[in-house]
Amino acid sequence: MMKRITVGLATIAVATSPLFAQQPGSPAPTKAAAKPERQICKRSAPSGSLVETRRECHTRAEWTRIAQEGRAVGQDVVDRAATGGK
Repeated sequence: MMKRITVGLATIAVATSPLFAQQPGSPAPTKAAAKPERQICKRSAPSGSLVETRRECHTRAEWTRIAQEGRAVGQDVVDRAATGGK
């Protein structure tokens, strides 16, 4: 149950992060721009499913940021549980 809460909160944090929001007025990338970082794709199985998998691709920096945000959300859940939800 705790894993589901942590994964759910991490998903919300990632979906609402400014990295995924498009900045108005920002210039479109050009072909002459620097070579983008290589994408790293990972597969995961949703909770409760042994057959269905999802494929998610991000750069190494994005995966690091996602992991840090997930750990922070998880630590926040643990801290709140330890203090009785205050």
